[in-house]
This record gives sequence, structure tokens and C-alpha cells, in this order.
Amino acid sequence: MRPCSTPSAALGTASVILARLVRTATFRLAAGFAALFSVSIIVVSSIVYVAMTRYSDQQIDLSISAEVKTVRDALAGASAPEIVKAINDRLTDIDPDYFYYALQDADGGVLAGNLRPLPAVTGWADIPLRTTDGDGNRQRHTVRGLGVDLTPELRLFIGRDTHDLDELQEGITSFFLAGAAATVLLALASGLVLSARFLRRVEAVNVAARHIMDGHLDERVPSRGKGADEFDRLAANLNAMLDRIQQLMQGLHQVSSDIAHDLRTPLSHMRQRLERARLKAASAADYDAAVERAVADIDGILGVFAALLRIAQIEAGARREGFAPIDLSGVFDTIIDTYGPVADDSGHRLTGTVAPGLRIRGDRQLLTQMLANLVENTIRHTPAGTGITVSLAPGPDGPVGQVRDTGPGIPEAARQKVFQRFFRLDASRMTPGSGLGLSLVAAVAQLHEIRLALADNGPGLAVTLDFGEAAKPVPPAKPGAEGRRPRPAAGIGSSPAPLRRP
Repeated sequence: MRPCSTPSAALGTASVILARLVRTATFRLAAGFAALFSVSIIVVSSIVYVAMTRYSDQQIDLSISAEVKTVRDALAGASAPEIVKAINDRLTDIDPDYFYYALQDADGGVLAGNLRPLPAVTGWADIPLRTTDGDGNRQRHTVRGLGVDLTPELRLFIGRDTHDLDELQEGITSFFLAGAAATVLLALASGLVLSARFLRRVEAVNVAARHIMDGHLDERVPSRGKGADEFDRLAANLNAMLDRIQQLMQGLHQVSSDIAHDLRTPLSHMRQRLERARLKAASAADYDAAVERAVADIDGILGVFAALLRIAQIEAGARREGFAPIDLSGVFDTIIDTYGPVADDSGHRLTGTVAPGLRIRGDRQLLTQMLANLVENTIRHTPAGTGITVSLAPGPDGPVGQVRDTGPGIPEAARQKVFQRFFRLDASRMTPGSGLGLSLVAAVAQLHEIRLALADNGPGLAVTLDFGEAAKPVPPAKPGAEGRRPRPAAGIGSSPAPLRRP
């Protein structure tokens, strides 16, 4: 059986993986911290080294000074022979490897002690010392000592071997170097481990992105589902964004299909009438009538496209930049005042109750259009004699508006579909309109973060508008700040001209 890979190929793969790990931001961050820790250890080690060396030197100097003082006090006034004898006796009482003595005469000859002849030393000095260990190996040490004059003819040098201090300093240096090396290695190893983990999470995002680019819009970024770290939060935000993009794409496909379906019928009728006029028209009046019908059909088609463009603009959030404090109570009063006569003329009863002084941030024109579409939709799709109530009242989170009627209502299964573009119930297919009015209502509600709900009014339909998210603290407007109340534009699906009584 042939092996799946050769050692050279495995080595090459490992090199590529290692190179990727080294290039990650996590590894560079870990390497930076390793360098910082190394510098910190070097600084701390230098401080500790200097402090311990200085302390050891001070202790040696203090012990030498104490020994010199003891000897000088004991030999004060003694003769030369007595001093020589006292020094030799002193060497027998102490460890000869702990203190070194050299009693020299004026010519430099050593009269007593365990040191070779020294040059004339007065004060502190470091003297090189050669010794032999137990194996006969020669070693070179340093004796630090203090030279004093006992008499005009006798000079005494007392010192200590600094070999132990040198070993201590070497040990400290080795310890800190080993600690620095271990710190660097651990930091680099941690960087590699973290980089590998980082790459796994990033690679999961890349894989999901590639699948999405290949057309799999239902692909999502995997997460551990705990939301404990930034990757899970990033995955949640990306998935929410992808959900929104998928909804927009599905809406775009649906709109494209609906446009092709809903515009085909009026275009076909217009073509048939024009063809009939071309073949059968007997007078200029017949041609004029055909042209007028064609212009009316074209105006209707242009109105549909204008409505679609308006909804797209609202859904894109472009109008959010123009949000300002508005008098929501005034908007509801305007709709009630404007549509009261319209409802009377169509055989409906429109009443309203509006709490004064309720304010939110938003686009007054769009909110007026949204409410006008709801009222106009109710008037158009309910029989004469239906009662319509428009209300606005304070709620637990903010203002709550309602448009209720006593008509036939909307089946529960179709209540969410009525907000789709071009969707129309079977009972309203013969009613003039394009099926875009409630789509604009949904778009405006989403732009203002208004919770929109449809419910049974028993009988009829109740549309609830919860303005809780839009009701952030709004300062009271100055008199005249909002200007005159604009009359609401026509609802989507009707004539684009301003509302007027029929």
C-alpha cells in the first residue's frame, strides 16, 4: 500500500501551517508580550543583581572592618614579636579559608599570615589569589581586603575570598537567564496555541463566507452558542446580518416575480385596446379614447413603480437621518380630521380619541403616510356602515395607536401575508389598488422600530402600533417649531395626488 504522503510533503505542510500561525495577529501579539516580558525580566534581574551584589560587598566590607578593628584593639601598644605571635595565634583560632592575613615589615617581607608578599596596600584593595583545589587544579580567586599600619614598621592586610560571592552572582545570572528563556518559550508556545485556535475560528468564518458566495444563502457562521467571547458575538451579528440579507434577497426575488405577474395584465390589456383601436377605430374620437385609456394605464403602472421605489427607499433607512422630534398626537388628529369627511362620503363612521402631548422621534411625513394608508385601506375594503376608530393613548413603554373597524376582518392565516408586496385577499381583488399600501405601512413601521400587530376586533380587524422603541426622551417643541401640519399624501394604491374629498 502506498503511503498517503512522504516525509518531505509532511514537512512542507507543517512549514506552511507554521508560517500561517506565525503571521497571525495573535502570534504577533504573543511575541510582543514575550519581548516585553523579556525586557522586564532583564531590567528586574539587573536591579536585583546590582542590589544583591552591593549588599554582599557591604557585608564583606563590614566583616573585614570588624576584624581589623578587633585586631587593632587587641594589639594596641604590643611589640613586634607580640604582634607576630598574636597574628599566628589568630590564624589557629579561625578558619584559614575565611580570613586572609598578611603582616609585613617595612621591606615587604611577610612576618605572619597566610598570604604571599603583597605590594604596599593602605586602604581597600582587591588582590588576585591563586589556589589549588583537591584535584590539583589551579584556581584563581580574588581577595578583597583592608590594609592598615599597626606601627611605623608593621603593616597588616586582612581580607576575604570573594569566590562565594562570585558563585552567587553567577547563580543569580543563570537563574534569571533561564527564567527569561522559559518565559519567551512559554509565550511563543502560547502564541502558537492561541494562533491555532484563532485560525480555526477565522477559517470557519471563511468557509461560511465561501459557501455564501457560492450561492448557499442559508449558510451561517458556526458558534458555540454561549456568547462568552468576541467570536460568538461576531458570529451572532454576522448571522443576523446574513438573515437580513437573505430576507432582502427573497423579497427581491418575490418582488421581481410579482412585478412580472401583476404588470403583465395591465400591459396586455393596454396592448389589446391599442391594437383594437388600430384595427377597428373609425374616427379620431375612437383614437382619442384609446389613447386616454392607454395614458391612464401607464399612469397606473408608473404609480406602482413609484410606490416600489418609495418602499425601497424607506427599507434602506435613508430617511432615518431626517428624524426629528414630532407631535404624534398632532399626526393622529390630522388623519382623523382629514379622513372623517372621506369616511362619511363612503358610508363609514370614523371616530377618534387622541391623548394630547404624545411625542416621539421620527419622520412626520412617513408616519402620516403610514396612518393614512391604514385608514384608507379600511375605508376601501370594508362595506358601507362599518365603524372605524382611530385612537392614540399612552402605553407602558410609549404611545400606542390603534386603527379598528367592525368589518369582515382578515383571516388569521393571512395577517402576515397582507404586508407582502402585491398580496391581495380574494375578496379585494376586484377593488382598485396595487397591493402595496400595507407594504409601505410595514416599511415605515420597521424604519421607526414600531411594533405592528394585527388582531381580531370581534368583529373586524384591530391594527396596533406600539411606538415604545421610538418614544425616546424628546424635548418639548418650541411654538411653531414644526410648522403647519401637512395634509397626508395619498395612500399607496390610490392616486398620487394629495387627498381631497371626492
